[in-house]
Amino acid sequence: MKSEVKSFINEKTKKLEVLYKNLQLAYWEAALKGEKELYEEYGRKELALKKFFNNKDDFEKVKKLQKEEADELTARQLKLLHDAYLSYQGDFSLMTEITNKATEVERKFNTWRAEFEGKKLSDNELKEILNKETDSKRLQKVWESNKTKGKLVAKDILEIVRLRNTLARSLGFRDYYEFSLKVNEQKEEEIEKIFLELDKLTKEPFIKLKEEMDTVLAKKYKIKKEALAPWHYGDFYFQEGPSIYEVDLDKYYQKDILKKAEEYYKSLGLEVRTILDKSSLYEQPGKYQHAFCINIDRKGDIRTMQNLKNNERWMETLLHELGHGVYSKYIDSSLPFILRDYTHTFTTEAIAMLFGRKARNSEFVKNYCNITQEEAEKIKETVKKILRLRQLVFSRWVQVMFHFERALYKNPEQDLNKLWYELVKKYQMLNFQRNEPDWASKIHLISNPVYYHNYMLGEMLASQLHCQITKHITHNPNSDYSGKEEVGKYLIDKIFKPGARYKWDKLITMATGEPLTAKYFVEEFA
Repeated sequence: MKSEVKSFINEKTKKLEVLYKNLQLAYWEAALKGEKELYEEYGRKELALKKFFNNKDDFEKVKKLQKEEADELTARQLKLLHDAYLSYQGDFSLMTEITNKATEVERKFNTWRAEFEGKKLSDNELKEILNKETDSKRLQKVWESNKTKGKLVAKDILEIVRLRNTLARSLGFRDYYEFSLKVNEQKEEEIEKIFLELDKLTKEPFIKLKEEMDTVLAKKYKIKKEALAPWHYGDFYFQEGPSIYEVDLDKYYQKDILKKAEEYYKSLGLEVRTILDKSSLYEQPGKYQHAFCINIDRKGDIRTMQNLKNNERWMETLLHELGHGVYSKYIDSSLPFILRDYTHTFTTEAIAMLFGRKARNSEFVKNYCNITQEEAEKIKETVKKILRLRQLVFSRWVQVMFHFERALYKNPEQDLNKLWYELVKKYQMLNFQRNEPDWASKIHLISNPVYYHNYMLGEMLASQLHCQITKHITHNPNSDYSGKEEVGKYLIDKIFKPGARYKWDKLITMATGEPLTAKYFVEEFA
């Protein structure tokens, strides 16, 4: 039976490797160029992978083989194969319809450009206006121009949500939300418990911080606090927070953030040049406007897609995406293909966030932006406040996304416009509402469904790892880890190298000595 198991896994892996690489390459080309034909090709490649896993006989075979005695690596491969097959069971014609519709919506998102004052502007250009403009009426127009993409795709998203639910219910699940968590080794009650705890621990600190923000912003825009609206808070979703402190980090990142990032990772013993050489780093027409990292073949072809500008936001994003990149790069290449991946999506998010935070670290600024120790000490506490603001604001924003998306799948027929702003008021404490599908302007609802909560789990794990690193290696809670190759080695040995060999909860306990907890995030920022 052992030979039968290994023979089955080897046979399926050979086919899977080809399908996986074809899909990743197709997505890269579509996101890079934005052409309709390329998105259609990406859709076909995605369907080919789904067709492979849609095989009911193979699914039954996996379930049968799981009952047999097997070594650790074999058992783990079978578990991940089981979840992958389960992900794509059901009516394939319905699956095809969902894929085609979702691919078209992604294309609409990625090629969309806002109309503002007679010009088509990129997200970078809109964000720049939002950050620099002080006229409230013009700010409102910029903010509203960004939200027009919600109207463009809202009906499509709802149709896809209904279809996803239909597919999930045909497999015995309440809805697609429950189904998606299941096949990604998560439980809804566990996620809910973590978010309730997080809400409880961050609510009061956020109330105080929000009051501080409102005082500064009311003065800046020369309006009463009650008149503050979403467009006054520095980004389109109030997910990062406004600049309210006297230190403007953008001024430190006006020169070659690419060089700074490469030097930083090199100092940790983590090589990123091969990743950067394959990456698409700057804006171009039709291109995906945000950023992602992609592992093309699980054999070393790792790339990032970005739209870099020399400012703090893109310094953070660059460090973040390269965090994803080094995770994939240093996974043990001798592992079987199925295990040559991160153990869970939020563990790679944790590494990306751990490094992305360094853009808001005075030690990092000193080491890579040519400032003196005296100036670094001078800005140290303020930079900490900037990072704290960003983290607390983000934690409240993720609450909105988590609760909204779960409610969306439970009942897509409810008044979603109203629900969205009820959650915005509850968690972000913005007293604002309008009857528009602004919720639909968030691409993750289509491109990464039932994913957003993982960003917050990643932030928690990042703080947990930071505690381990600063306690046992750098002995400095404000350290950016520069020059500490021991940090790179710790992450390679404990997080990267094991790949998907262990389930995420076991890996975290092995790496940090305890299960995932919110306490380190709260201690660090709340």
